[in-house]
Amino acid sequence: MADLLSIGTSATQLYRQALTTVSNNIANLTTEGYSRQEIVSVEGSPSLQGVYYLGTGATVETVTRAYDAFAEDNLRNSSSELSFQQPTIKYANRIVDVMGSETAGLSGAMDRFFASANELTTNPSSTVLRTIFLASSDFLANRMSSISGQLDTIGLEASADIDTGVKQINSISDQLATINGKLLRKLTEA
Repeated sequence: MADLLSIGTSATQLYRQALTTVSNNIANLTTEGYSRQEIVSVEGSPSLQGVYYLGTGATVETVTRAYDAFAEDNLRNSSSELSFQQPTIKYANRIVDVMGSETAGLSGAMDRFFASANELTTNPSSTVLRTIFLASSDFLANRMSSISGQLDTIGLEASADIDTGVKQINSISDQLATINGKLLRKLTEA
């Protein structure tokens, strides 16, 4: 009879812990970033009663987070990759801004150039259309020169950022080499 009471006690403790875990999950249902918890139960060690082994109930082994390890690893890797690519994204956005600008971009100047060229083909002997075509040609050339200068500036800034990164890596490498040398001396002295 005492074994029956101890099995009942362990079952009660197991279900009490399970209910506590469930109530915690319910309380944190709308909490941002909360991972659902679940208990892991294991059978108790059976006891030898004469020639038979009798069960002793179950106990809580641990409480674990229920989450998708693949999704968690994928999120961590994606976040790391995003931070690694952030400088490239910054410079690419600047290039898109330079090239795609309505007022300072290339497409408006090219449209203007080809429209004046098309008009000139309708009446090649017109001095006014020739003047407009030459003006739009100069405008396109100036716009290309301006964009080229802006792209050169972006390229120089990118190179400067790369040089700064390389210097930081070299500095950290030198510090690691110094620490490794000190550790090696300590190991050889011991």
